[in-house]
Amino acid sequence: MPEFSFDAMVSSIKDRLTTADPQLAIQTYLQDLVRDPAPLLAASDKLSEPETLFHEDDDLSIWHCRFQPDVMLPPHEHLLPVLIACYSGEELSLLYQSGEAGLDQVGEISAAEGEVIALDRDAIHAVTAKGDRPSEAIHVYLGPLMKLKRDFYDWDTGKAVDFTMEAFEGMKRPV
Repeated sequence: MPEFSFDAMVSSIKDRLTTADPQLAIQTYLQDLVRDPAPLLAASDKLSEPETLFHEDDDLSIWHCRFQPDVMLPPHEHLLPVLIACYSGEELSLLYQSGEAGLDQVGEISAAEGEVIALDRDAIHAVTAKGDRPSEAIHVYLGPLMKLKRDFYDWDTGKAVDFTMEAFEGMKRPV
């Protein structure tokens, strides 16, 4: 079996875009990928940033995300379906719905090591690592995530705020 590389992973995911059901094909690939996390862990040790963009075009965005258990990312939207393939720790998403008075928490979903979850294009979530260690996951968005005008939401008012990386970073909270 060839040694794992993020470049090969990106190629494998891109190849699945031409199938009859790309989301299902990518989800199946990701489930196989996280079943044995050792190669991913070895490769991710070389990544220094909490979030690394591997690929983005008009059809697909692929990120590596490492979240800490002591920090909660603010509620935000993607406007795209996303698959989250966790291979270390557990990634927790608090799910919200926008209402008259701001945001209402409507549930939560987590991806534990070896699991793949899907969020639909309308999902609004805040994210952290569940437990006492960081989570690591591959996030696959079915579209150009960084090209979209999207929002994150003020913790106190629940009002939509234009998404910028600077503002997003400033809204992170301790858990």
